[in-house]
Amino acid sequence: MQPSNPKSVLGRDLEVLNQATSLVFKEIEDGPNLKAHLFLPENAATDTPRAAVLFFCGSGWDQGRVTQFAPQALHFAGRGCVSALVEYRLSSTHPGTTPLSAMQDARSAVRWIRHHADQLRVDPQRVVAVGSLAGANIAAAAGMNNGVPDDDTDPPLSARPDAVVLYSPLIEVIRNGYGAAQFADASRMKHACLHDHLESGLPPTFIMHGTRDRLTPFELVEKFVKRSRKLGNVCELESFDGREHSFFNLNVDFDLYQYCVSLIDRFLVDQGILDEPEDDLYDAEEETVRLID
Repeated sequence: MQPSNPKSVLGRDLEVLNQATSLVFKEIEDGPNLKAHLFLPENAATDTPRAAVLFFCGSGWDQGRVTQFAPQALHFAGRGCVSALVEYRLSSTHPGTTPLSAMQDARSAVRWIRHHADQLRVDPQRVVAVGSLAGANIAAAAGMNNGVPDDDTDPPLSARPDAVVLYSPLIEVIRNGYGAAQFADASRMKHACLHDHLESGLPPTFIMHGTRDRLTPFELVEKFVKRSRKLGNVCELESFDGREHSFFNLNVDFDLYQYCVSLIDRFLVDQGILDEPEDDLYDAEEETVRLID
């Protein structure tokens, strides 16, 4: 397969973002301000508050494409949600930044959407955080007490999402492991080790993970889920046999992309965040997903 042309990728990204309503949710003194790229449902003028779904792209806190979850965002906008592709600080866009800054950014985004709930017609008690890899790490950490100080420019609102969805999450960071190079002070890796911050009362969490993921071993995710459940939390895991890290992306496997979206939708319905769909969204059986040879 030929590698993607960087110019064509940039063009597609710009085309996607041109369809969004892009708003600054956080001002940054020493770098570009951070934006939330919003996709609004067709009934945007309704007075009925709707759920908000915030997407944090995959990265190692170094670089990432904010448009990664554009297809998923459009799906949930079609389901009546306010969907947002959320920027967060990366070393490629904000040199000298740290993963702790990115964790603050995820919390800032949750607080921002709640602060503007009336203007955006969002139900502040139905805010969902979705992410992959380090984006999943900061989405999950937004619901945890992981010792990262709050940003004092945030409004005084809860940063804990009402539900969390994690694609191939980075559960922990170890010395010389993936993402470790972004921590100038190795002692701060503890803030990104989600195992260490499990407690009762965490938001309902749904995880999708491949059994052959080389960035986060599947066994580590299983351990996380078991410990969280033992504490009384709702923590569901959908395993994908033989799949590696990026199995869920639209450009990797369309069938799996659709299946994962239907699983998320079903999870959010079960948690009371979305209404039952009117169409046949859940009719596809797992057997229709292409199996790895």
